[in-house]
Amino acid sequence: MTAGLQSRHTKRALGSALLVGVATVVAWLAVAGGVFVAFLAVSDGLATPVPVRLTAAAPASMNVTLPCVEGWSLEGESCEPAASAEQWKGGVSLPVRHAGGLVAEVYNVDPVTALLATAPTWGGLIAAGAVGLVLLPALRTTASGRPFAPDNARRLASAAAVVVLSWLLASVGPRVAAPTVIESIAGARGYSGFKVPTGWIAPAADIAWWPILIAVLLATLAAATRSGARLVADTDGLV
Repeated sequence: MTAGLQSRHTKRALGSALLVGVATVVAWLAVAGGVFVAFLAVSDGLATPVPVRLTAAAPASMNVTLPCVEGWSLEGESCEPAASAEQWKGGVSLPVRHAGGLVAEVYNVDPVTALLATAPTWGGLIAAGAVGLVLLPALRTTASGRPFAPDNARRLASAAAVVVLSWLLASVGPRVAAPTVIESIAGARGYSGFKVPTGWIAPAADIAWWPILIAVLLATLAAATRSGARLVADTDGLV
């Protein structure tokens, strides 16, 4: 009987150690990946994508972005407002691509703009790793059967704060970088030698809301853990 209990206890301890070890490795790999992506961005190894919208010209419905041009139509259908043929040649796509929405991207921008534009990628990786590292002690105590251990509530609240801060950076960064990126492509030449007129492309908001759900979940767990810790403390005081 005693040997069986000891065996189960040993297996549980080994399983907890393995889980914590894997989580530690994954968390540090995420942080390292975020730092590496940030390094590539500032060293011009990555494009700097920012969400944009079209203003002076309406896009045709294709994978490429074709503005409306006077005297030219797509599949027999014209669209408005249309640019003059002197501004742009019909059938020449704008230097933006479709990625859920319209995205403009360039290389060789200043390091600050590059970091801001790529913040959703490197910031998300670093934040994910940071959250994992913050929660490692809570994971260790929970795996050992002590989910309401002291400081677990604080760790969960800290993880929620990290998620919110990374979400703010990922949401604001590309929007702040967008004017610089757009300015750098405003003079870009199309296939026929035309220049993209200033004002055709404008910054757009592209906000992902799912990280807020994760932050709310972590904050809720923090509140529940805090209540549980108080209940455990009160129970221990009665014993």
